[in-house]
Amino acid sequence: MKRFSFLICGLALMLAGSAFADDWSKTYPLTGKPDLRVETSDANLHVSTWDQKTIEAKVVTKSYKIGEGGIHIEEHQNGDSVEIEVRYPHHGFTVDWGQRRVDVYIHLPREGRVDPRTGDGGIDLDGFKGEMTLHTGDGSEELTAVEGKLRASTGDGHIRANGRFDELELKTGDGHLDVRAAAGSTLASGWRLETGDGNVTLEVPNNLAADVDLRTNDGHIDLDVPVTASGRFEHNEVRGKMNGGGSLLTIRTGDGSIHLRKS
Repeated sequence: MKRFSFLICGLALMLAGSAFADDWSKTYPLTGKPDLRVETSDANLHVSTWDQKTIEAKVVTKSYKIGEGGIHIEEHQNGDSVEIEVRYPHHGFTVDWGQRRVDVYIHLPREGRVDPRTGDGGIDLDGFKGEMTLHTGDGSEELTAVEGKLRASTGDGHIRANGRFDELELKTGDGHLDVRAAAGSTLASGWRLETGDGNVTLEVPNNLAADVDLRTNDGHIDLDVPVTASGRFEHNEVRGKMNGGGSLLTIRTGDGSIHLRKS
């Protein structure tokens, strides 16, 4: 009976711990365009823009404390360059009741450079213009109303992006790619969209010019834009020119279909 009481007490303590929450925040003043790098081993990253000349970073946890024995935050600013690292504690034994979560929220000026990375978690980026490099080992990525040069990758998850692109490179090991390129998008250099397992849907402006190279190992290709064939043109492989040709647009999927449409 005494042993049972100890087990009940231990369970109560663990349940109480699972409801624990903590937060941390800091604001970084800027004189020019932001150059931000955020890296975490296991957290969700949320990046959005505002009109203030500062970067605001906030870390919100559930079932973790921040500080000694908990979530560890390292941060550094050098001029307009800001680096933030969020690391998890290393415990020999943990009980996860499905409540553990860490979210990193960033507000920053609209134009500059961002490089958010997480080992396991989702990334969303809204309203940013400039150079964007995103990576997650396991999670999906949502990019809304962005503009400029975009490189995004995930080991396992979908990527959805809409905006005006000059450069575009998207890759997922397992998931679909869903992209809408707004008017004014250009292939300043080649675009490449690649998934190991999933469908690829790309909507482009009517006047976008490109050489196209589309291939799926197991699926079909659906074209809603005029493409003049200059090589293979089959149900699972298309090579040709769109609006007279230009830089190379490459789309690959190992298992899925390709849809190239007008936006």
